[in-house]
Amino acid sequence: MTIACLHTAASNIAIFDQAAASLGIAPTTISHLVMPHLLAEAELSGGMTSQQQAQITALLDSLTPWFDAILITCSTLGPVADGFHNAANDCQVYRTDRMLADEVHRRGGKSLVLCAAESTLAATTALFCPSTLAGLPPEVRLIPNAWATFKAGDQQGYRRLIKDAVNQARQQGADHVALAQVSMAVAAQDFTEEQRPLTSPLLALQRFA
Repeated sequence: MTIACLHTAASNIAIFDQAAASLGIAPTTISHLVMPHLLAEAELSGGMTSQQQAQITALLDSLTPWFDAILITCSTLGPVADGFHNAANDCQVYRTDRMLADEVHRRGGKSLVLCAAESTLAATTALFCPSTLAGLPPEVRLIPNAWATFKAGDQQGYRRLIKDAVNQARQQGADHVALAQVSMAVAAQDFTEEQRPLTSPLLALQRFA
C-alpha cells in the first residue's frame, strides 16, 4: 500500500506522520506533497474556480499511476475528489474531511463542526450539512481570527483559540465536536480521550491500517 497526502501546509506532515505511527502504519507507506500555492490561489479567488479545479484534477491524474490512494488533506481543495475518476488504474482519491463528516453523521446527536479558515466554510457546510441528511444536521462554526493567527506563525495562539472553541461547544451541549481542518488536529492533544474532538488525520488513515 502506498499513500500520497496532498497538503497545502507543511505543518500537516507531522500531524499525519503522528497519526500513522499511532496506527502502526510504516513511515515508508506515506508520501507527502506540499503545495501551498494551491490554497493561496483559492483564497485569492474566494474559493476554487473551475480553472483551479481543472488544474488540480490534472495533477491528480499525473499522480495516480504511482500510488494506491491519494488523500486530499485541504478542506478548500477537497471537493475535487468528489468528481474525480481515473479509469486507467485502481488509485482511489479521498478527501479527508469527508471521512470526518461520515463519522459525524454516523454518531448522530448534537454535533458542532469547527472551521479555522473562512475559505473552507462553504465547502465544509455543504459536506457536513447536505440536504439529503436524515436527522439533526451539525452546526458549522468559524473560529474568529484562527486562520490569521495560524498564518502569522503563532502556533500556540492558534492552538489556544481552537481549544477555547471546543470547550465552549462542550459547555453549550454539543455531544460531538469535529475539527474540520487538518491543521487544527494539534489542539486535540490538549484533551482527555473522552473529551477529545474528532479529527480527520486519524479517521482517514484508519481506513488503511
